[in-house]
Amino acid sequence: MTTISVGMLGCGTVGTGVLTLLNREASQVAESLKVHFSVKKIAVKHPDKKRTLNFNENVQFTGQIENVTTDPSIQIIIEVMGTLEQAYQAIYQAITNGKSVITANKELIALRGPQLTELARQNHVDLYYEASVGGGIPILRVLSDSLITDQISGLTGIVNGTSNYVLSAMKNEHSSYEKSLKQAQKLGYAEANPTNDVEGFDAAYKLAILSQLAFGHAINLKQLNRCGIQRITTGEINGAAALGLTLKPAVVARKKEQTLFTLVGPVAVTKQHPLANINGVENSILVTSAALGTTSYTGPGAGSEPTANSIMSDLLTVTRHLLTNQSGISFNVPSNKIAEHSLLDLSLRYFVVIKEVNEPNFFREKAKYFEKIINIDHTYFCVTTVLTKDQKIELGSNYKDSHFYPLLK
Repeated sequence: MTTISVGMLGCGTVGTGVLTLLNREASQVAESLKVHFSVKKIAVKHPDKKRTLNFNENVQFTGQIENVTTDPSIQIIIEVMGTLEQAYQAIYQAITNGKSVITANKELIALRGPQLTELARQNHVDLYYEASVGGGIPILRVLSDSLITDQISGLTGIVNGTSNYVLSAMKNEHSSYEKSLKQAQKLGYAEANPTNDVEGFDAAYKLAILSQLAFGHAINLKQLNRCGIQRITTGEINGAAALGLTLKPAVVARKKEQTLFTLVGPVAVTKQHPLANINGVENSILVTSAALGTTSYTGPGAGSEPTANSIMSDLLTVTRHLLTNQSGISFNVPSNKIAEHSLLDLSLRYFVVIKEVNEPNFFREKAKYFEKIINIDHTYFCVTTVLTKDQKIELGSNYKDSHFYPLLK
């Protein structure tokens, strides 16, 4: 039996889940890999705090990150503490001290992933981050391994459970945005400060990671067309439903020739669309490729054990590399030089909300732009024909109090 020494950075919800799985699956790991994982040290902010851990072995807690990252006996580091700069410095130190790293830090991988991957390669250690996107959905391994020989042309998905829970509650329980968000916070699905989730930052980080593996392109997050869900009203949800549509918080990337068209924000989908019935905190990612067409990957997007399960999957992969002297590997990330534009630059259909129409002939004059129009409580809800970017701007310029949501096929 080979013992693999593990260190952890952070021991919150996900870290506790990792320890639970390590304890529960110890006999299965021992049987399949002939390996025992020994968690030697865990760096936390409050090392003297009393913790109830479902873990049979004694673990040393420390308040100093470098006590873990520089310990010569530790072979693998699991980073689940979050933050950006502190995590970057810790992982940098771990890699340069010859340790393979597993992280769930989506912001870090989105912003610094390529640099850390190259650093790991130079130091002949692994860097894996399956848990950074999709919680328990193994989407990164699908993109980097299963579809590596296929030509991916599109990604569409729901990758933020908080936003999806809020919009689902607004539709199914007919509650306001504010009430739905408070309920999400009460249930632990939303942070006390939900900005990263409801304004699309979290989803943008995840799209950046997905794009790196699917298209070999690092999205420019400063130029990304990103919109949150905070302006959506129950009236808009009901108006969409009356037209057979549902509003969903989506990430979209479509590759056309040598250009990638991207979007993070609410979109409208028909009731038949695969994302229409993805509710609550569930995540789903649709991948369109030449060989397989569109395939769907759905599952819990957050939570202690689903995320910990992805970390465990990476841990087993890294361990196999250690045992066979193949360390220095990460996900297969292609590299392509392609241009990047907003999805809204393409010709699209839209679900449109227009608050007031003062011109009696407006819809008659613009009839060629609309397929369906209904009026509920002095608000017009419309489905457009396929509009060019200029046509959409022209329509929107007539009424400042109007919202355009891309209608996905």
